[in-house]
Amino acid sequence: MTNGNLKAEAHNGAGYRRVAEEILALAAGVGAGAGLMYLYDPDRGRSRRKRLTAEATGLLHRGEKVIEKHGTDLVNRARGLMFEATSAFVPEEEVDDDVLAERVRSRMGHVLARPHEVHVHAQKGVITLEGNLSRADRARLTEEVEGVPGVKRVKDHLAPRSAATPGLLMGLAAGLAVASNVLFSHARSKVGHAG
Repeated sequence: MTNGNLKAEAHNGAGYRRVAEEILALAAGVGAGAGLMYLYDPDRGRSRRKRLTAEATGLLHRGEKVIEKHGTDLVNRARGLMFEATSAFVPEEEVDDDVLAERVRSRMGHVLARPHEVHVHAQKGVITLEGNLSRADRARLTEEVEGVPGVKRVKDHLAPRSAATPGLLMGLAAGLAVASNVLFSHARSKVGHAG
């Protein structure tokens, strides 16, 4: 290839790129215009904007709650590690209840996906666990807590977590309502045809 051909090819490549960028800018402008038309429609624009605002606000609140929970778990883990490090210099039989509870919380953070759902109480080396967990998590947690330095005994007051979640129950109830409505209307139409 000659120098002139390379320049022409590079020029064509730049031209294609420029055309592609212009097409993308045009598509973005059309999309933005369509979005504005959707939100500022004279008939339904106000209700659409309200719904969009409500959904965005709900999303922000849910995000704040998730961040708060993870932050609390992280703080508990850090405090537990700090107490474990400082308690290394304290003889085993002199472990403070607060230090022991923080050790257990720290260990829970490594064992459970949602450690904030289990409440820990310590009294003279006896750990009481309260909350709802699946059977597998419950067995694993109890075993781990028994291995925490300073724990003399574990009182398991954990309740089994229900397999059915509230969303599943609501979905089943809605499905039953629709099914009964269909059956009722079907039976009513049969009675209407018979008469």
